[in-house]
Amino acid sequence: MVERRTQEERREATRRALLASGRGLFAELGYHGASQAEIVARAGMTRGALYHNFEGGKRGLFREVAEEIEVEIDEAVIAAFREEYERGGDMVEAWMAGNLAYLRMCARADVRRILFGDASAALGWEEWREIDIAHGLPQIREGLEALIEIGILEKQPVEPLAHIWYGAGAEAGMYVASAEDSEAAINEMQSALRRVFDGMTR
Repeated sequence: MVERRTQEERREATRRALLASGRGLFAELGYHGASQAEIVARAGMTRGALYHNFEGGKRGLFREVAEEIEVEIDEAVIAAFREEYERGGDMVEAWMAGNLAYLRMCARADVRRILFGDASAALGWEEWREIDIAHGLPQIREGLEALIEIGILEKQPVEPLAHIWYGAGAEAGMYVASAEDSEAAINEMQSALRRVFDGMTR
């Protein structure tokens, strides 16, 4: 058991080193600019270790880096929602705080380059959308269900509404990620999303 645990710890350390190396290089050079040789050299690993731990080598590593960033976005949105709700007890303000946290994450340099710059080309649009929607849609659905339950939104089918808000959020994120002045873009988009949401409550 001790030997097995040690092997698992070594394997996890190898994976973490490759993920850190890949993420840094993908953010700096882009998917196509970051070579497998550079990734393994920065991690202090071999090319064999890359293929052993990530199916498809660089592509598999990129997918896991994208997944890792998506998890970080999820965590930021949930944390902002909970913090605002615990502070003021207002579900609408908590919802908007979660949206703002998402927009701020989209302005981050590594998110801009990896998710909005390279993911659809590196993985293909369908696979990339599958990853993104698997992370974004459940949170949106859960939030809308809560807003309907407490009467802020009128009773209605949640699924189509969740997809509409997901699509709006994806475009909002792209708007922020591609803006030269990301802070101004965040403010503009947060105001626009607020007006859309206010319209939904009337």
